[in-house]
Amino acid sequence: MTIIHKAVAAVVRHGGAELLAFAHPLAGVQLPRGTVEPGETPAEGVLRELAEESGLRLEAVPRLIGEWTRVLDGRFGEAATHDEHLWHLFVIEAPDGLPDRWTHHASGSPEEEGLAFAFHWLPVEAALAGRLDPVFGAVCGLLLAELSGGA
Repeated sequence: MTIIHKAVAAVVRHGGAELLAFAHPLAGVQLPRGTVEPGETPAEGVLRELAEESGLRLEAVPRLIGEWTRVLDGRFGEAATHDEHLWHLFVIEAPDGLPDRWTHHASGSPEEEGLAFAFHWLPVEAALAGRLDPVFGAVCGLLLAELSGGA
């Protein structure tokens, strides 16, 4: 079994009331996420993935709030390889002045190169209530615990 490290960006604004999400043309509404490359830390990977998928090059320091192990067992439509993806979830505070919506053509990944990702802000409650692709359910639970003060 192979363990692949993934970095997930939960970019929030307005005190954590809104979460940055995007409509992937092939895979539903998601959070920016991708594979941590050899030689980089998950924190470095999350900022690189955020830039590749959204165009945002942020100076913010990502804050790790949790990890989740996902076994590729076919539940979410992927091939059932039974490899493990270790998702590292980071919260990143959005700087002031970001638009409410924008489109960015992804780079960095042969599978997504040039795909148009439509970014928007979701109220956190909507994200946690199932507006994101179901694979993000566990990370939404981690995010809810973080934004509610760990309660």
